[in-house]
Amino acid sequence: MNLAIGTGDQRIWTAGMKRFLVFLFVFPAVATVSLYSVIYLLTGALVDSWSRPALICLVAIVPGLVVALVDWCISRTPVPTVVGTTLVAYGALVLYLQWDGSARYVFVLGLISGVPAAVCSCLSRDKTAPAPSPAPI
Repeated sequence: MNLAIGTGDQRIWTAGMKRFLVFLFVFPAVATVSLYSVIYLLTGALVDSWSRPALICLVAIVPGLVVALVDWCISRTPVPTVVGTTLVAYGALVLYLQWDGSARYVFVLGLISGVPAAVCSCLSRDKTAPAPSPAPI
């Protein structure tokens, strides 16, 4: 019986599952609020039906899980997790909108994915990890 498996794996499950749960539940809600905020600022349009935000929340679940996977991969690198995840999510949406060619305000619409990625990455950070010590002078 190998008892060493449980101690190392437990940290992976608690940190990893927390990250995916935060992105699963928080990302769609923040993305929906971000989407309607950007649309309101650009066009002045208000929400006409409450079924659309519910549909947008459901559609944003899959991108939220993809961004959680990106956040998990970036957390293993020396790049700051919040900055890396925000830039990847923002850049992915801007590249998609450029490829699609239907959006006029491409860089502003990138905030729709950048803001939720930053919020969720901040919430899913491992606060027990030791802070890097400053370099000696």
